[in-house]
Amino acid sequence: MGTDRWPVTRRRALAGIGGAAAITSSAGCLGLGTEPESEGDSPDTDANGTESTDDDSDPVTDAAETTVTDTDPDTWAGVSTIRLDAYVGGWVGVEPPHIDRVENPTLVLVDGREYELTGENQDSVKHNLAIHDESGTVVDDLSSPIIATPGETETLRFEASHEMVTYICEHQPVIQLGDIRVVDG
Repeated sequence: MGTDRWPVTRRRALAGIGGAAAITSSAGCLGLGTEPESEGDSPDTDANGTESTDDDSDPVTDAAETTVTDTDPDTWAGVSTIRLDAYVGGWVGVEPPHIDRVENPTLVLVDGREYELTGENQDSVKHNLAIHDESGTVVDDLSSPIIATPGETETLRFEASHEMVTYICEHQPVIQLGDIRVVDG
């Protein structure tokens, strides 16, 4: 009983959001010819009941090409400016070049170093950029105002510290977030 048979993943969360949107937009058309899931069905099983190995490694956002980030601290050594595009499906890296087209890239920062982290709206949906600690609390008031117009940007300027673990859009917190790894300098 204590085991979660169907853990929440980004892909399941997006499927749920998409399903809810479809139900909301076509409520008058639903209910005909649909069968409820049987008790043994899971959202991640194939027609034979085999559990999927879907590990969320494929990007959800069309603008992204991968979810794999180069997290070698040497690759990040000279970085002080980071740019991300904001989509409802996730953040997509723009610069530095090694995060270009990476969905929700892991950011590797050096403790005590100054950074500029910029998010640019790409889809007319409300976004903001915030840095959270392990408990999900905003670190040092690092939360930008909302950007809701394509091309609109906000930049957080900060000194990296070990308490920083996540960058997030607080309006899409389940699907638009990435890890921060702070290393010693």
